[in-house]
Amino acid sequence: MRKKSILIAVIAVIVVIAIIATVIVIKDNKAKSAETEENIRAESETKTKTGINIEFTYYEDYWQTYDLKNAVYKTQAEYETAVRNYINQIASLLNKQDWYQQYEGIDTIFIGLKVADSDDAPNLEGITFSKNISKTIVTCDLYMNNTMFRHNRSQLIHLLTQLVTTKTTNTMTMADGRTNALEHGFYEYVQSYLGMGIGSLNYGIDVHNYLNELTKKYEQDTIKNVTMSKIRDNVGEISKYLTYHSYNEYFILSNYSFVDYMVNTYGIESVMKMMDAYDESIYYMFNQNGLSGMLSDWKLFLEKYPSKMTLDEINAQIAEIKSTHGY
Repeated sequence: MRKKSILIAVIAVIVVIAIIATVIVIKDNKAKSAETEENIRAESETKTKTGINIEFTYYEDYWQTYDLKNAVYKTQAEYETAVRNYINQIASLLNKQDWYQQYEGIDTIFIGLKVADSDDAPNLEGITFSKNISKTIVTCDLYMNNTMFRHNRSQLIHLLTQLVTTKTTNTMTMADGRTNALEHGFYEYVQSYLGMGIGSLNYGIDVHNYLNELTKKYEQDTIKNVTMSKIRDNVGEISKYLTYHSYNEYFILSNYSFVDYMVNTYGIESVMKMMDAYDESIYYMFNQNGLSGMLSDWKLFLEKYPSKMTLDEINAQIAEIKSTHGY
């Protein structure tokens, strides 16, 4: 009788343990199922917002190659999340949620990251569409300078804005890495507007203030003054692809200042019409004298602009930023 009681007790314990184990497994499966559904939902939302599949390819394992303790994106996952999020934000800001539709037949873009080993051209970053993998898949390469990539000054938004606003007449023909004057300024504007001004040429410092102080400096040099005047006269060009080599930073800053002025004067929707144009005739929609009239208004705006920092103070702030981020 006693043995029978013990056996019954043992069986009861086993049954209880089995029930508990079953409950735990069910809860765990529910949790995993919920997690999976959440992941699927997140992926679906990303695809819905961008309207196109964004995948990634790498020419090197940069997160192993470089010391990224000062970088914006310390892991590959952080970088990929940022790309998808920024594409959504840029498309929303510019009201270009259908930007991908110009790439006829393409449903997937592979973003290829190329980090340059040379500092020879730190501000000539850009994108190129390198190849069609198939009729529906294409690779777009983003070129970044390694110093900026490593030291919290990524121009990722600048590059992705170029992707979203690229003009094309058929699949990928226009994105050849060239950037006109207006585009130079616009990419910098969006980079700063979406919170990554530190990655712009002005390091997040008031661009009009910075440009005015640089202009004062160059005006003291007769030769440079002629060059700067010529550069300012070519700001806003759409049909030309200009570069000024050692003065290229000044040229890009000038166009950034011009775009910021226009956005605040005419609104970003109007500036997007200018960005979508193929020549300077678009400016006559906004000024009876076209581009020359708009440049005159912009230069007058700069003359009256209340600058708060001297060039020495600006340079000191830039030096502090570089020191903070390990330059």
